[in-house]
Amino acid sequence: MIKADFIRSLGLGRLANFEGTIRGAEIDTRKLQPGTAFFALKGENSDGHNYIRQALQNGAALCVVTEDWAVKNPFLAPLWIVPDPQIALQKLSEKWRLSFSIPILAITGTNGKTTTRAMCAAILQTTYHLHTTTGNFNNQLGLPLTLLNLEADHEFSLIEMGTNHFGEIAGLCNMAHPDSGLITNVAHGHLEFFGDLEGVARAKSELFTALPPVGTAFINADDPLIARMPVPCRKISYGFAQSDVDFRGKITGFSDNGCARININSKIEIRLLTPGKVAALNALAASAVALHYGVDEKALTTVLATFQSVNQRFVQFNLGPYHIINDAYNANPDSTIAALETFRKIKTPGRRIFIMGDMLELGQYSSAGHSRVGQAVATAAIDRFYSVGKMTAHATSAAVSAGMRGVYHFDTKSDLLAALKTDLKNGDTLLVKGSRGSHMEEIIEGLKV
Repeated sequence: MIKADFIRSLGLGRLANFEGTIRGAEIDTRKLQPGTAFFALKGENSDGHNYIRQALQNGAALCVVTEDWAVKNPFLAPLWIVPDPQIALQKLSEKWRLSFSIPILAITGTNGKTTTRAMCAAILQTTYHLHTTTGNFNNQLGLPLTLLNLEADHEFSLIEMGTNHFGEIAGLCNMAHPDSGLITNVAHGHLEFFGDLEGVARAKSELFTALPPVGTAFINADDPLIARMPVPCRKISYGFAQSDVDFRGKITGFSDNGCARININSKIEIRLLTPGKVAALNALAASAVALHYGVDEKALTTVLATFQSVNQRFVQFNLGPYHIINDAYNANPDSTIAALETFRKIKTPGRRIFIMGDMLELGQYSSAGHSRVGQAVATAAIDRFYSVGKMTAHATSAAVSAGMRGVYHFDTKSDLLAALKTDLKNGDTLLVKGSRGSHMEEIIEGLKV
C-alpha cells in the first residue's frame, strides 16, 4: 500500500483531497481495479484526462493529472497534480522499487525473452513469492505499472524489458534498478532503428552496463556478441557449444514432437514439453538462473517437463483434420529460420505447410532478410509455402530460385485463405508466422470459418 506521505516525498507536484493509500496503478480505465491510482496519460489517439470521471466511478483511489486540467476542472476529487503524469508514473515506480531489498532480475533479448522469463517465473515461484511482468508490460509504460505491483511479502522480482530504440533499456533500468540481468540473444530484430547486429548488441548491452558491481550477469556463451559484452559484475555463463561455462547443456535427443531432452553439467536430465532447439536454450538459461538462486533440482526438472509454450509462440493444437502451429506473435529472420528448423524436427502425418507474413522493422535488411528466409524454406522439407504481404514476395522468389515448388504469394489474407482452403488435405500441419503488425493469427481464425 502506497501512502500519501510516500507520494509527497517525491517532491513532485501536489496532492489534493487525498490522505489515503493506493494499491498499484493503471493507465486504462477498462482494466482499473478499485483502490488503484489512475494516471491520465496523453497518447497519439487519446487523452486519459477524458476518462477521469470514469476512473473515479470504477473505484480509482487517486487520479494523476496535469495542472492545466486541474485548473479547468475544479471539482472535488482525490488528485495528484503534476507537470507530466507519465514522468510521475516513472518516478513513483522507481522510488517504490527502491523501498524493496529483494533480488531483481531483468531479462531482455531479441528472441525468447518472454518465454525465458515465463520459464524462470514458473521455476522460481516454487521457491519464492514471486513478483513478475505479466503479458507484454515490458516497456516505458508497462514496466512502471509492473513495479508498482510490488508488495511487502514479495521475495523476488523478475522483470522483462523490451526495446526498439537506443537508450530504452537504460531508461528501464533507471526505474527497475536490477541487480542481475540476462540477455537471451542478439538477432536481426528492429534493424530499422538499430542499423545492424552490432547496433542491436549495443542496445541490449545497456542492461549489463546498468548492473551494480555486486550484481550478476547471466551470459549466453553461445552468442558471440553477448559473450564479448563488457560486464561490470560477476558473470555466470551457460551454453551448449562452449565447454568452459558454469552451466553446460547437451541436447541428447528429440521426441517425435520435436521436444529436446537436455543434460546440464552431466547430472541434471530434463525432458521438455516445448519443441525446438531454441526452447532448449531458453530452458538452459532459466535453469542457470534457478540453480544460481537455490531452486531445488527436482523442482526445476518437474516444472520444465510440464511447461507449455507462451501464447502465439509455437503453440500447437488441432483444428478439425489439421494440426496448427501458431507462432504468429512476432518474427524476424533468425526466429523464423529457427521455427522452420523446429518444424522439420516434428513428425507429421501429412504435409508441412508454411504460411508467412511480412517481417517488419528490418530497415535496409528487409529484402535480404526475407530472401534469406525463402532460401531456408526451400531446404526445410516444406511441402507448401504460402505468403502474404509486400516483403514476403522476396521470400517466395528466393524459394523458387532455390528450386522449391508449391510456392504461392498473395497480396491479401482473404486471397491466401481462399487458395489455402482448396488445397488443404487431412493430416496437414500448418506453421503460421509473421511480425506482430502482420496479424497472421487472422489466417488461423479464417480457417475456423
